[in-house]
Amino acid sequence: MAEINIEKKKKSMWPWLILLLVIIALIVWALYELTNEPDEVEFQEAPATGMVIPAETQLASHAITVV
Repeated sequence: MAEINIEKKKKSMWPWLILLLVIIALIVWALYELTNEPDEVEFQEAPATGMVIPAETQLASHAITVV
């Protein structure tokens, strides 16, 4: 009788590589969230002047736009 050699398929390494990348991404995200301060101001707003537009000016500009 003839002898038939049957070789088992090697398992792919791609699922382990993808799993490793996902775990690394989660660790990086967690470290970023833990070190990021929520009270941190990214930009400064200009302080308000406290000036108020007179009511007469508002009515005059409204009347012009209506006509």
